[in-house]
Amino acid sequence: MKRLAQTGQAGGAQRRRPKLRIAALALAGLAGLPALLHAEMTQIPTARGNYLLSCGGCHGLDGVSNSNLVPDLKNQVGFFLNLPEGRDYVVRLPNVAFSITTDEALTGLLNYVVFTLGGDSVPKGTKPYTTREVAKLRRSPLTEVSLAQMRQQMVRTLIDQYNATTELRRYGADDYGSPP
Repeated sequence: MKRLAQTGQAGGAQRRRPKLRIAALALAGLAGLPALLHAEMTQIPTARGNYLLSCGGCHGLDGVSNSNLVPDLKNQVGFFLNLPEGRDYVVRLPNVAFSITTDEALTGLLNYVVFTLGGDSVPKGTKPYTTREVAKLRRSPLTEVSLAQMRQQMVRTLIDQYNATTELRRYGADDYGSPP
């Protein structure tokens, strides 16, 4: 009751103090946010964490997103490793090659994408990417070719010669490569 009866500058300051304390506590909580996020990220395996941060926004958390905009990875990306140029293609894609991650981190990310998200699409006996291989390939990004045409040609070959699923065609608005 006495607090309500106080007037003047001192009374107003006392009424504002709880609000200031709440604001200070909120700001202090935000200051701890990076540590909290770091603690959360250390619980995610590095390769998966890198995938989620670098690729998951477009390709989806589990490798499936909007197939009209980006290719699905789940149970599909491994098919590309049937072809030497397909194996290279995965690393040389501009968004992969220009990744800000180290060669080591990118190698882990790619092996996660291929061997975890790729599932049954990975050819038997496929060897994981090596850091040396990734370092070399990413230095030659596919910037001077039509990625759509290159992918379309590989998809046709993979379906015709390697029994890849026709789901590989499901990318882009026109379902390219499908028989008329």
